[in-house]
Amino acid sequence: MSLKNWLEEYKYDEEYIYYGLMLDLSYYLKQLMIEKGLNKKQLAQKMGVSPAYITKIFSGQNISLKTVAKILSALEVDAGIKIIDREKHLLEKTVDRELSKED
Repeated sequence: MSLKNWLEEYKYDEEYIYYGLMLDLSYYLKQLMIEKGLNKKQLAQKMGVSPAYITKIFSGQNISLKTVAKILSALEVDAGIKIIDREKHLLEKTVDRELSKED
């Protein structure tokens, strides 16, 4: 089975969605850290936790929304959640990219 077929078959699988959300969350939290100029050790100090705990959080472990809120508080970010349909979003990005080529 090709990767494309596998992704198509499992895109609505609960575990697939879960791990996709965890990867997204980890990515965006790391981006916020970079924007704020903080490394994991500095974030740990601001949160009052060990650097090992921060590493555990970013390793893809299940984290609660309370923990996410604690990270965002330490980063001084008032955030919200926007849930998107990945398939629709990717299609829109592809169309936008093709339209911009025509300009």
